Amino acid sequence: MTDEEAGDYGGGFNLTCILYEGAITVSTTGTISVAGTNYEPSFAFASQISKGDYVGLFVDTGNTYDATHGIPVVCAAAVLTPIIGRVITEPRWVNAPQTTTASWAADLARHSYRTAVVKFMGVKAAHKALTNGDATAIVVGEPVKFQVSTDGWMCATATYTGAFSFHYTANAAAVHILVGFGMYAAGSGATVAGYDTVA
Repeated sequence: MTDEEAGDYGGGFNLTCILYEGAITVSTTGTISVAGTNYEPSFAFASQISKGDYVGLFVDTGNTYDATHGIPVVCAAAVLTPIIGRVITEPRWVNAPQTTTASWAADLARHSYRTAVVKFMGVKAAHKALTNGDATAIVVGEPVKFQVSTDGWMCATATYTGAFSFHYTANAAAVHILVGFGMYAAGSGATVAGYDTVA
């Protein structure tokens, strides 16, 4: 499979991601067509993501490795959510909701979200890794560093180390996160990975 189209070239790290698209409105009103009435549900998103859109990491404490099954969560890029990648496939439902939703925690628990492959332009690799459990929380997109004495990853605050976390953890015990490796820059007023986006 290639993601190259006219005018769209270059390397990057491709990874399937969960799309955070805000509240999902479900409509079950029938539509009249030539063949009769169609009662297929339709969906509207507060922040819809489409193929070709730029995205940033969705910073949320609910986005733990276990809750997301190890998959990163991305959202539409904004001023405080710098661009870290671009959607290169059409989004697909994991489990379409039956009713309108407004809670990301509930959507995540029910798998009521879509996924797509994202090309991370500045990321070169990622792997599942253990934290050091030192009780210092690791925020999504925050730089991390490896602590040899505990054989685990820890928060690096605003010290950019070339590695960052795709997941959140309170780090009260050694748990798994997905660590990304590559180039990234500070966001406007937030410590997150990505290329800066300005208003």
